[in-house]
This record gives sequence, structure tokens and C-alpha cells, in this order.
Amino acid sequence: MEALHAGATPRSWRRVALAMMAAGWGANQFAPMLLAYRDERGLSEQLVTGMFAAYVGGLVPAMLAAAWVSQHTGKRPWVRISSVLMLAGSVLLLSGADSPGLLFAGRIASGIGVGLVMAPGTAWVKELSAGLPVGTGARRSTVALTAGFAIGPMVAGVLAQWFPAPLQLTYVVHLVAQAVAAAWVWNAPELDTSEQPTPTVATAAAHVMQGWFWKLIVPSAPWVFGAATLAFAVIPALVGPVPGLPRIAAAGLAAGLTLGTSVMVQPSVRRYAHHDPGRTPPLGMAVLSVGMLIATAAALSPHPLWLAPAAVVLGAAHGLLMVGSITIVEHHTPPHLMAPTTAVVYSLTYIGFLAPYVVSSASLFIPTWMFLAAGAGVAVLTLAWLWFERRDA
Repeated sequence: MEALHAGATPRSWRRVALAMMAAGWGANQFAPMLLAYRDERGLSEQLVTGMFAAYVGGLVPAMLAAAWVSQHTGKRPWVRISSVLMLAGSVLLLSGADSPGLLFAGRIASGIGVGLVMAPGTAWVKELSAGLPVGTGARRSTVALTAGFAIGPMVAGVLAQWFPAPLQLTYVVHLVAQAVAAAWVWNAPELDTSEQPTPTVATAAAHVMQGWFWKLIVPSAPWVFGAATLAFAVIPALVGPVPGLPRIAAAGLAAGLTLGTSVMVQPSVRRYAHHDPGRTPPLGMAVLSVGMLIATAAALSPHPLWLAPAAVVLGAAHGLLMVGSITIVEHHTPPHLMAPTTAVVYSLTYIGFLAPYVVSSASLFIPTWMFLAAGAGVAVLTLAWLWFERRDA
């Protein structure tokens, strides 16, 4: 077994994983707040879903930059900066109850913060999982981040629904959790402190221009978070109030159930994908197609009973598609290109965060059920494409 660096222990990875979980919490705590801002401040559907999607504008460039240069500069500085930005994001959101501009700024800061931790944090957890079976570090980091994505909206939904100061308390609680995580990770041991060559843009671009990437990753990756955000940012508004469970709390629990399902399926899916990477994306798209049909039915015949099955099915699709994409990348990518290639894949997955805004904007022109039905049709066509191209995995 590979020896750990002086100062590191077999549990040191937990310090980095906690920082990733806190970042995921801060990134996704805004999901149930969409309803809170509509109810408390009368903000429009297009404005609040635009705020929800705005953080992608900070996340994608930050993630690409951090993935590209972290192996040259080290992982710890990026995780530290991420922690500070996640604190700043919640401070801006805390201060922005009456200022859409501050809310947008807070969302963008949170996006940059979580973008900076994803690739360096994943690499750092892998280093601190030295000597364990291959894939242990990747699984630990993925589960930590997804668990944070699940915890954030659940906590926010409960606090915004039943506690005082609904537009402030959510962010105060995250600030405390983020501060604890930042203090714990600040001086965590970093094993590989040597400078590594940064891949050139031309080398990385040539790698992602290969057929397997365009045939398998590009068609499926945007559906990863498209599935999740549809479950917890669109369907709760479609189905109306759940008896005995107020709307904001229901939205938070829907997000937690969606991403919690993803967390539960990921370890078993990773084993399933190990022997045949190409079969996981079609399976994910098949599950997603069912989820899109449930969403269409919810729009046609709104009823709160649609909420739980939609969250479970679309959450399972999220986990299947995420693991399928990363497994295919690992299968085709040499170590020195893994960080930038993974960052490109994650960037494609985050296109899905635009789904609530697209749905709400399209609803101004056509019935929502019709738009979702069209999405189901596209999902089925994507499934067929992935099935026939899976041999390239």
C-alpha cells in the first residue's frame, strides 16, 4: 500500500470531502428559495429561474481554469479560495432579500466557488485515498459533492418554510457550516506538491474532438443536471401544493430526494459501468425518458402525487448519466489530460441548469406539457443514438 505523506492520516480525505460537501450545499441551497422569492417578494418566474441559472456563468469558467492549472499550482490554494468565495456568496444572498442585483451576484460568486473546488478537490481526495482500490477517491469526492447538493435544498426548504426570517436564515446556517469546513480543510495535508506540466489547449482540444467524445458525451452530458433541475425546480411549481406540506418545504425535499437518489445509485452504477462503459449512458437516457413522460403528465394533470416519483426517476437518471460520462472519460483519457477533460464534461453537464429558465420562457409561447413532451421525444432519440454508438465507449 502506498504510504501517506507525513501529516496525512487515512482519514485526511474527509477534510477535503467536507469542503466539497459544504460547497455543494451552498451552490444548491437556492433551489427552494425560488418559491420563497416569488411568494415573499413577488419576483417573476423568469427572474428567479434566471438567478438560479446565473451561477453556471461563474461555475464553468472557474472550473475549467482550476482544472487546467491546479496540477501546476497545487490543489490546496484552489480549495481555500473556493471556501472564501462560498462564504462571500452566502453573505451576498443574505444581504440581497430586497435586491435582485445582490442575489445575482451571490449566485455568480457561489458558482465560481463551487467551480474552483470540483477538479482540485477531486484530485486531492484521490491523493489522500492512496493505496485503496482504483476509483475509491473519485467515488468519495463525487458522493461528497452530490450529498452537498442534496443537503442544501433540504435544509433551505425547512428553514424557509417554518422558521423566522425565511430569506435570511438559510444563508446564516450555511455560513456556519461553510466556516467550519473551511477551518478544517485550510491546512489539510497535500501529498503531491511538485509542479506538473500544464496541458496545452491544443492537446486538450484535440483529445475532446475525438469521435467517442462527440458521439457519447456531448449528446448525454447536458441531460445530467437537466434531469435534476427539472425534478426540483420545475415540477414542484407545476404540481401545486402537497397536502400537509407547504410548497417551499416540498421544493426543498424534492431536491433532496432527487439528489439523494443519485447519491444512492452512483456506487452500484459505477460497478455496473466498469465492465461495459458504453451501456450506462443509454440506460440513463431510458430512465430519463420515463422521467420526462412523468413531467409531461404532471404538466397535463397537476397533482402532488407526481412529485416523489419524478424526483426518484430523474434522480436515478442523474446518477446514471453522471457515472456513465465520467467512466467513459476515464476509459479514454490519459492521466495528464484527465483534469481538463473532466472539467469539459462537467461544463457540459451544467448546461442542464438552464432547463428551468428555458421551460419557464417557453411556457410564455406554448403549453408547458407540449414543451416537455417534445423534450421526452428528444430524450428517446438521444437514447437510440447512444445505443447504436455505444461500441465506441
